[in-house]
Amino acid sequence: MPLYTVSTKKPVSELKKLSIVKLITEAHCLLTGAPANYVQVVFAQGIPLPRKTAFHVLGSIRSGRSDAIKAQICQKITSALSSLDTKKRATEVMLIDVPASWIMEGGEIMPEPEQDKAS
Repeated sequence: MPLYTVSTKKPVSELKKLSIVKLITEAHCLLTGAPANYVQVVFAQGIPLPRKTAFHVLGSIRSGRSDAIKAQICQKITSALSSLDTKKRATEVMLIDVPASWIMEGGEIMPEPEQDKAS
């Protein structure tokens, strides 16, 4: 957790996927302090997005983040992915809050966001 789904109309090269994973992971971890191994990025290709949209990113993140942090995550991911699109089409980013108690990873219930820095 968090889980970011990156949707595109056309297939994305493996090299570009690696860049996207790195950019999203860095943005999330820089702004939240969460460990990088928590971040999961999956790709959905062949999705009928609006004509002028290159990427649609849906991030399910643990609830408890401030609106300011969520806005910064959206802005940073939008900026980073827009830099990868040579045609300068739109990048859409949406975040969904998920209670930590609903998430299990590695057989453990996820900690609340404020507990990340303590671990």
